[in-house]
Amino acid sequence: MPNLVGIWKPAFSQEEIAKVIARQLQRVRVPGVEYNEYSLVLPGFGMALMDHGLLENGSQPARDEETDTSLLLDGELYNAGELRRRFRERLPADVSTPELCLRLILQEGEDVVRLFNGLFCLVLYDRKQQRLTLISDRYAFRPLFYKATPQEVLFGSELKALAAADSAPRKIDEIGTTELFSYGSHFGERTWIEGYSHLGPGTILTADAGGIHTRTYWTYQYDEAAPKLEQATYFTMFGTLLDRAVERSMQGSKRFGIFLSGGYDSRSVAASIRSYHLPIAAFTFGDPQSRDVRFGSMLAQRLGLEHRVLTDSSPYLYPNCHAIVWRTEGMLPFSWTTSLRYHATMKARTDIMLTGFLGEFSGSHTWPALLVARSRADAQQAIFSHFLGDAARPVQRVFQPAFLKRSLDAVRARFEQSFERVNNHHPMNMADSWNFLYIQARRTFQAPMLDRYLLEIRAPHMDAELVEFLLTIPPYSRLEQRVYKKMIAYCFPKVRDIPCTNSGLPINPHFASEYGLMVARYAGRKVAQPVQRLLRAKAPLGREIGDLNDDFRAEPELMDNILRPMLQAGIFPENIFDRSAIEQIIEEHYQRHGKHENVLSLLISWGLAARFLLHEDFSEVPASMYRL
Repeated sequence: MPNLVGIWKPAFSQEEIAKVIARQLQRVRVPGVEYNEYSLVLPGFGMALMDHGLLENGSQPARDEETDTSLLLDGELYNAGELRRRFRERLPADVSTPELCLRLILQEGEDVVRLFNGLFCLVLYDRKQQRLTLISDRYAFRPLFYKATPQEVLFGSELKALAAADSAPRKIDEIGTTELFSYGSHFGERTWIEGYSHLGPGTILTADAGGIHTRTYWTYQYDEAAPKLEQATYFTMFGTLLDRAVERSMQGSKRFGIFLSGGYDSRSVAASIRSYHLPIAAFTFGDPQSRDVRFGSMLAQRLGLEHRVLTDSSPYLYPNCHAIVWRTEGMLPFSWTTSLRYHATMKARTDIMLTGFLGEFSGSHTWPALLVARSRADAQQAIFSHFLGDAARPVQRVFQPAFLKRSLDAVRARFEQSFERVNNHHPMNMADSWNFLYIQARRTFQAPMLDRYLLEIRAPHMDAELVEFLLTIPPYSRLEQRVYKKMIAYCFPKVRDIPCTNSGLPINPHFASEYGLMVARYAGRKVAQPVQRLLRAKAPLGREIGDLNDDFRAEPELMDNILRPMLQAGIFPENIFDRSAIEQIIEEHYQRHGKHENVLSLLISWGLAARFLLHEDFSEVPASMYRL
C-alpha cells in the first residue's frame, strides 16, 4: 500500500531527520514494486510518501511559500472537482488535489476538512511555528499510527514505520493485547505495542511547543431530531445518493473492478454503475457451488460485468501466514485476510476496486438484546455482552488468570469511558455509533488496506453526502434493513429477483412475509445440521470456501512449525499467557472438541508480529515475507 512516514523532533538536525526517514522508508518498501517517492526533510521535521500513482494526485508535497507550510495527502477526495468549483474565486487554475487541501485549510481553518468527501490522511507542517498536524478522514479508513511524547512524534501507515524510527525499547501493551483477543481486533486507539496509537476517526492531532493535542472535527452520530419521512422518500433518496456516490467513485483514468458477492451491499453498488463505464471486472471469492459464487455470477451476467471466480482448493493458511502477518502486523487474525493471495491475480485486470463497505452499518438490528433495551444503560450492557460476554470467554483462556482479571478491569473501564463520545440515546443508534467509532476502523477498514501496494479501494457507501442522509433514518426504518431492501428492490429492479446469500431468496421488501420465511428456513437448517455433521457433509450452498476449523486441522504445520516453536522460544511471556492452556486449546482443536480457529489464528498472528517487531533485528527482511 502507499506508505506515509514521518518524524517531528525539533531537537534533531536535518541530517538526523534524514536518517530516520531513510530507515522508515526502507522498512515499509516492498521489493519489486515501483513507487513515486515524495518527501520533505527539514531540521526538526521530516515526512515522506511512497505513492503508486493509482489515485493520480500528482507531485507532492504541496507548499505555500508565504506561510512556509507543506502538506502530504495519502488518499483522495471524491469531491475535489466540486470544491474547485465552489471556491474557484480563491484558487488558481489547475490546482492539484494536495494543493487544494492545503489552500482551503490555510484559508478556512482546519475544520474545513468537514467538507472533504473522501478517504484520506493529511500531514501538514508549519515550519515557522514548528507545528505538525495529522488529520484522519471521518472514518479513519486509511490507517495512521503514531507515537507521541512531548519531545517527539513518530507516525506512519504501519507499525513497522514507527518501530524503525523508535530508539526506545518496545514493550507489549497489556491492555491493547487483551482487547485484541477479546474483540478480535483492536479497540479504539490502542495497539498491542505500548505507546503506539491509532489516529481515530475524524481526528486532528497537533504537536508544537505547546504540547500534543487531539480533537475531533466530526463524529458518527444519528440525527435523532431529524423529521420522519415516508418510506418511499427514504428509499428514493437513498437510491439517488448512492447512484451519485458510485459515479464519484468512477473518476480517473485507471481500470475499475468490484468485489461482488451475493449480498445486498455489493449488488447495490454494482447495479448503480452506469452503462458507459462497462465492462469492468467483478471478482467473487468462494467455492464454485457456494451461494456467493452462484448468485454473484447471476448478478454479473444480468449487469454486464466480466465475472471472475477466485477459488483455490490447495492449502492456503500455512503458505501465506508469514506474509499476511507481515502486512497485518498482528492486529487481526491472519485467517480473516487470506484473500490477499488473490490480489496479484486481480491486479492483472484492475487497479481500483469498488466495495460495499458500510452498506448495512453494524447490523445492530439483528441483536435481540437491543430490541428489548429501554434505556442507555440497557443498551450499553447489551453492547458489552455482545463483544465481551460469553463469546469472548473462550479466547480469554489463553491468559494467566491474574493477568486477565487485572487487564479485564481496565478493559471494562475503557469500554465505559468510550460512551462519552457516543451522543445517541436510542439503543440501536448507540450500538451502531459505538461499533463504527471503536470497532469498524480497526476491523472492517483495516483489512482491505493491507495489500494496497497493488490495488486501491473506493467505498461508495462511505460517501459523505450519502452517510449524512443515512444518519437521519430512524431505527424502526432500519430494522431488518427495511429501507435498504426497498431501495434495492425499487431503485434497481434488475437485481431484485436474484437470490441473496443470507436468505437464499430474492429480495423481499415486505418485512412480515420475508421475516416469516427466514425464520422457517433457519429452523430447517438447525434441524438439518446434526444430520450433516453426522454424515460429515458440507452444505452445497455454504457461504465459505470451506470449514475454517477443518482447514486449520488439515495444515498441522501451523501448530508444529509456527505456534509451538514460538511457545517454546518464549515469544509468549509467561506473566501474560498461559502456555499450558494454549497447549490444551491445540489438543482440543485436533480432537475436534470445540471450534478454536479464531483463537489459534490470533495467537499465530500476535506471536509472529511480536517476533518480528519485538524480538528480532528486522533490518533485513527475507523476500518470502512479502510473497503471497
